[in-house]
Amino acid sequence: MGRVGITASTFDLLHAGHVMMLSECKKHCDFLICALQNDPSVDRDTKNAPVQSLVERQIQLAACTFVDDIVVYNTERDLADIMIALPIDVRILGVEYDGKDFTGKRECDKKNIEIIYNSRDHSFSTTQLRTRVLERERERISNLKEY
Repeated sequence: MGRVGITASTFDLLHAGHVMMLSECKKHCDFLICALQNDPSVDRDTKNAPVQSLVERQIQLAACTFVDDIVVYNTERDLADIMIALPIDVRILGVEYDGKDFTGKRECDKKNIEIIYNSRDHSFSTTQLRTRVLERERERISNLKEY
């Protein structure tokens, strides 16, 4: 199987930024596992609940050529357990986690899993996409009211 990598996210409203991130992740491993979080707002009130269902997000990720496997998890504790249970060689996170504590860091240290931080040299984001959709929908509704 070669070098096994893992990255974790909600992957809601899959967009160009996700695809660029997954492409970069795949450069660091031969087999890429995407840990797909069901709903991050369950155990972290600072996170948004996903717009898309879990099934929709699984279908989109499965269609991405960079993704070799998908593992669904519910809580941050589940993610730490995944890090322990699976034969992982490299954990790939966004550069925003560099120098910070994150879920699975202790497990990576215990299992000697290499940690790599993606560059994120783009401006695409789910928050930006949600905002654009909301603005377009408001414009559309406003235009309908004018008629």
